[in-house]
Order: sequence, then C-alpha cells, then structure tokens
Amino acid sequence: MWGIDSEQLQQELPQLEKEMGIRIQRLDKKARITTKGSRLAVGHDLYCIEDIPIPANSQVLVKISLAVAVPEGPYSRIAPLSGIATKGITVDAGVIDADYSGEVKVLLGNHGKLDYEVKIGERIAQLVVETIDNQDGMKVDGLDETERAGKCFSSTGIWLELKET
Repeated sequence: MWGIDSEQLQQELPQLEKEMGIRIQRLDKKARITTKGSRLAVGHDLYCIEDIPIPANSQVLVKISLAVAVPEGPYSRIAPLSGIATKGITVDAGVIDADYSGEVKVLLGNHGKLDYEVKIGERIAQLVVETIDNQDGMKVDGLDETERAGKCFSSTGIWLELKET
C-alpha cells in the first residue's frame, strides 16, 4: 500500500502543520492577528496595539504583541504599507530570521516634516514571507566581468558615474 494510513496521519498532522504553515501567537489580548487584504495579497497586515506619537524626523519601536514562526526554508520580513508611507512613515528594519521566536516589533520612521500619531488598531506594516537561498559566502580572488560591472548605482537603467570618496 502507498502512503500512510489515517491513524498515522492523525499522529503526524500536528507536526506537518507546524512545518508547513505560518504560525502566529498572540502575546497580549489587545493584539490583532494578521489579516490579508485579498486572497492573493502578498503581505499579512500588522496592527498597532496602542496610540504612539512619532515625532518628525525620528523613529519609534512599535509593539504589535505577536510572535511569528515560519517553516524552515523561508524567512519573514516587515515591509511598509503604501497608505502610511504616503504620510512619510516608513519601516526602517525588518528581517525576522526563521529561528527567531520572540515578540515581533515594528521600527517605524517618520521622515516627514510633521509629527504623526499611530492609533490603536491602525495597520502599520505588513509581514511578508519570502523564500531564501541560504548558501554560505565564498572568498574568491576575482569575479567575472559583466556589462554593468561597478560603473553605476541602481538597477533601474539609470547609469550614474560613481565618484570615489
């Protein structure tokens, strides 16, 4: 017979679910579990649990009172939301390694000229899960020459000459 029987599947199901899915733990009753704007949305929206002022030209570490775990292979990152970014609010850090299981916090920066206050329940960022290639770096004596080489900055097609500093 191919596969596993239903009794064995029932025993292994909790481990399979753990290995396959994104797991989100609420650390405070005020915390809101992530949501997605649509079925095909990439990001899982993250919500603020308290009113927090962010003065102009400063950063604030915002609690969302969630812990997140992803299966081995991908990692998660905190990414900005378009709506709040139009107000000068950015996410200034964001990689969450797959082996980190503590509370996730969001580092928001106010790069605008006006103070901003994040409100309870406001969507402040999004959690994006991405596949990684976790190879080690290898020291080499040289790299293959490419057309672009080191002559420009940016991959947008804008060729800027870089000046040595």
